[in-house]
This record gives sequence, structure tokens and C-alpha cells, in this order.
Amino acid sequence: MQTTVQGKTLMIHNKVTVSTVKEIDYKRFCDCIQNGNIEKVDVSGVIEADSACVALLVAAKRLAHRQKFMLHIAGVPAGLITLMALYGVEESLQ
Repeated sequence: MQTTVQGKTLMIHNKVTVSTVKEIDYKRFCDCIQNGNIEKVDVSGVIEADSACVALLVAAKRLAHRQKFMLHIAGVPAGLITLMALYGVEESLQ
């Protein structure tokens, strides 16, 4: 997994899977969301995703909710939407 920040958007790139997301990646991701400068997470650069990606997006929405700001999830590929529906968390994208 690779992330970059462009303005107020946190971009996620490459593979976001259990085998590619390390604890340090998760911590950095959460730190970016918690600082409050991010308004959108863009996953259009994700080429492979599994439950780890779902967990990241749900965590991001939770962190934003706790800090009382809106966080938009953009660029979600159809396969990831299906995976989120299987987990029953597709409403987290909204």
C-alpha cells in the first residue's frame, strides 16, 4: 500500500491487502485522517483490495465521525463496493 496527500485528499495506491498493509501503514493512514486536514480518501489508484482495504475505509469514516467532520470516499471500484456489501458496510461509503 502506498499513500500520498494532494491538498485535502488522501490518495491510496497499489495493492491494499492483508499482506501489503503493515501496522506502520495503518498508523500513518490513521494519523493523516486524525489531523483533520483530509476531506476525501480516493481509492481510484487501488489495483487490488481485500478486507484490509475495507477495514481502512471503515476506520477512516469512524475517525472522522469521532472528530465531527465529514469524510468523502471517492473512486471506489465496483469490486470493492461488492466486497463492502458482503461485509454489510457499504453505507460507510456515504
